[in-house]
Amino acid sequence: MASLATFVNRFVGVRTLEDVPVAVWTRTEAPRLRPIANEDVYLFVKRIDNSGVVRAADPVARRARSRSVATGFLAASLVIAGLVPAAYNTMAGFTLQNLRQEQEHLKQDEAKLDLEEAELLSPARLEQLAKTLRLVEPVPQAVQYLDGKAKNTDARIQMPLALAPAPEVDAR
Repeated sequence: MASLATFVNRFVGVRTLEDVPVAVWTRTEAPRLRPIANEDVYLFVKRIDNSGVVRAADPVARRARSRSVATGFLAASLVIAGLVPAAYNTMAGFTLQNLRQEQEHLKQDEAKLDLEEAELLSPARLEQLAKTLRLVEPVPQAVQYLDGKAKNTDARIQMPLALAPAPEVDAR
């Protein structure tokens, strides 16, 4: 309240303490309100300019400051080092769960593809395709069964067609 009074007094024109009027209710014998604390105190404001003040160098305070910064950095590093494994475990858990979901999805896709393959290779469908392409079953006499034993004399028969030598053709 004293600063507000000082501010108001600057506009009213009161410059000294003797010019300040005493409150009217203080002159009465029975005041209705109790007096405001420190109402009679008047504070003068003086501007202080510290632009020319230079702080003295204190090597002890500088060392203490450097040590506290280093200690804080070390403490933060230890906390981070302690939290990194937990964060890595959490991230690895998320990765593992994503891989499990992907594996389940791939198993479902594989099952769908196996079902489609089974439907495409079913004997009923193959017979239907044979009928549409007008294919007939060979007679039993036309089928030759190979026993898979390689002999030097039959080496030419055992070789695949792409590797077998081409028959010689007369150009006459």
